[in-house]
Amino acid sequence: MEREKGQRFPRDTQEVKAKAKTKVRERSGKNWRITVAKIVMVPLLLFFSVVIGLMIGYGVVGHKPATEVLDLGTYKHMWDLMFAET
Repeated sequence: MEREKGQRFPRDTQEVKAKAKTKVRERSGKNWRITVAKIVMVPLLLFFSVVIGLMIGYGVVGHKPATEVLDLGTYKHMWDLMFAET
């Protein structure tokens, strides 16, 4: 805003002060749908990234069929191997 010499700043004028008094309160919160979508999507994405990482690790690095990651018997076998002597 341009200001001529001797004029007051716009924040000091009566118009701006009147607007400030009649200003309607704006919503401070975000849309609740976006918040719920974030709460649901983040754990789902984390779960699928862990499953994909296990499949890549077991299939590519371990040279085994990647679908065995989804078999519960695989994890029972690993558990037995880790805690066999205890």
